[in-house]
Amino acid sequence: MKVVALISGGKDSCYNMMQCVAAGHQIVALANLRPAENEKDELDSYMYQTVGHQAIDLYAEAMDLPLYRRTIVGTSLDIGREYSECDGDEVEDLYHLLKLVKEKEGVEGVSVGAILSDYQRIRVENVCKRLNLQPLAYLWRRNQEDLLREMISSNIQAMIIKVAAFGLDPDKHLGKTLDQMEVYLKQLSTQYGVHVCGEGGEYETFTLDCPLFKKKIVIDSSEAVIHSADAFAPVGYLRFLKMHVADKPNNSSASTTVTDSCPCLNYVGNITEFVEDNEQKQTPQVQIASDLCRDTLWDYKRFCPLRTKHGYQWICGISGSSVHSERSSIQDQTKQVFTLLQGEVEARGFELNDMVLVHLYVKSMSDFCAINSLYQSYFDVNPPARVCVEAPLPDGELLQIDCLLYKCEITGDDTSSQQKQVMHVQSISHWAPANIGPYSQSIKVGEAIFCAGQIALMPCTMQLVQGGVRTEARLSFSHVEKVLDAMNTGLTLSHVLLANCYVTNKKNIGLVQKIWDKKLKEQSSKDEDYGEAERKCGPLVIAVVPHLPRGAEVELHVIAACDDPRQRKSSHMTKELTLGNIEYEVLESSSAASATISLSLSLPPSPDTPLNTEDIVKDLSGSFNEALHKLDDNLSPLCFRAFYKQSSTAARLLLSGFVQSMKQSLDDSSSAVSLVPVEDLPFSRTLHITCWLSK
Repeated sequence: MKVVALISGGKDSCYNMMQCVAAGHQIVALANLRPAENEKDELDSYMYQTVGHQAIDLYAEAMDLPLYRRTIVGTSLDIGREYSECDGDEVEDLYHLLKLVKEKEGVEGVSVGAILSDYQRIRVENVCKRLNLQPLAYLWRRNQEDLLREMISSNIQAMIIKVAAFGLDPDKHLGKTLDQMEVYLKQLSTQYGVHVCGEGGEYETFTLDCPLFKKKIVIDSSEAVIHSADAFAPVGYLRFLKMHVADKPNNSSASTTVTDSCPCLNYVGNITEFVEDNEQKQTPQVQIASDLCRDTLWDYKRFCPLRTKHGYQWICGISGSSVHSERSSIQDQTKQVFTLLQGEVEARGFELNDMVLVHLYVKSMSDFCAINSLYQSYFDVNPPARVCVEAPLPDGELLQIDCLLYKCEITGDDTSSQQKQVMHVQSISHWAPANIGPYSQSIKVGEAIFCAGQIALMPCTMQLVQGGVRTEARLSFSHVEKVLDAMNTGLTLSHVLLANCYVTNKKNIGLVQKIWDKKLKEQSSKDEDYGEAERKCGPLVIAVVPHLPRGAEVELHVIAACDDPRQRKSSHMTKELTLGNIEYEVLESSSAASATISLSLSLPPSPDTPLNTEDIVKDLSGSFNEALHKLDDNLSPLCFRAFYKQSSTAARLLLSGFVQSMKQSLDDSSSAVSLVPVEDLPFSRTLHITCWLSK
């Protein structure tokens, strides 16, 4: 696409331009925001680097591209976590600048050099959304040591023009090149936590040459200005006095602009490694009419609990079949589902914007785009995280929605930790897939993090990765881990309380499970090296569904906790039955603020003797209550998500009995029930029920 590059003169904006070109985009213009005439060189700006602005005009000549500049007239007014259009804010200067460039050059994308600043990313994305432009931020959340090495290796010639950190001295370090400073910057990072790429404002740079430049920039003279003579961390910068452009040797740029390997796959590991598949072969199931047991089972779909004292509430089982005939279009059913959903939400004192997580089940993934086009009209800037899979829904039912709502009910001085924190990254990058659709990557409430389902899209292209299920599993797991770390530094898959993994082929269940186990084992090995206790992670619940978005073979969805996994309380039990067994796993966060219960029933596919469904239901209910009593008394079950084999008569009968038993043994309004028909479950499991609990 045709791209305008936002430039500050620094290394990051320059290297991101190179990444854009490597991705096949065309840089057609440059854009820069500058201080007013006679204004100080360094503005008190949350958004823009202005040191070195005197030499920006030379960029246009060096790259032989048009340069659009605008004077910064606004100030930092709206400095909250989110941003809305605000007259007089400096962000609006960026809006007007990019609006002009789009009108003049017909650009479709914007090159942005952001690495770590959510503040800057959110505001650039806000502007781009208003102008229908795609932000391209290929440096976003990259490992900074790797990034600095790449920049130097890619022949970026940049000099330090500002220092503002302990260990950096204006007298010693101003004017030094990145190559000269690399080793020292790594030392400062190890000793004092300095960001190697200067993302904490430790230093700023100006690029004199790079492979995209047709000419190089030469600084003839400059002067050092001491902004703050602090004894420990003096702040100083260079003011350029005289500069010019000069021809480069052979008047040509370097042939290689970026490293050959794609950073998107850095964390996937050895994608060709063989993982033995020990999964049992699929046993044919007896097919039954789709409406068998439906009346008794589906009575519970619309069962909704009361709001918890912390402000959570599930609404489950909102489906199209309840409002339309089976011949209704997907558009009609989607509109009707949202009409029903909105009524349920408002009746309970919520708004749609209070949703934090949505489970969307569709009868046919071919309807995905049609549903999305309507779905997005119901949400604003920060939509809820979402999981979307195809499921064998009953006849006439084209979609089903379950959602978790949250409104802070906690009073007192410290309520900030219980406010929603949303990650909705819309920039194309090498980090994780951009959410250019109507959902956020994750939402954090208190210690709980609710993640969207992740499939194995290559972040830089938004295309499904090639390489089969092994590659897909590793990449989708890596995406989830990156999102967790971005929400709370240091979080890994070992912080997961509940993990649902959807696959489209039963033969891949064992392979996916082993890849998951290996990821957790890698973290455990690191802990063992430091003599630390074992981390306790929730089980991976795998279900086979017909199709996933974009033709993916694996999708991972997790709920995690910002706690200490080594201090979690856990329990496991297997109860043998006359035919089959019941197994449960219990996991409580170290703060006892949330927990999960995993309860599964395994039965032989073709039992020789009739099943005693009444006894099995009693055993299932008893096992759940036993698991529940192992948890903190203040935790309440909020939602049962029951995966069951759509083709199994026994599964439907047993699930109906279990739900009825739970309604009787628990407070009748204590928990929601989400019924999810699937094609198959691991081994000989007939039911797999997960339950999330909170205060």
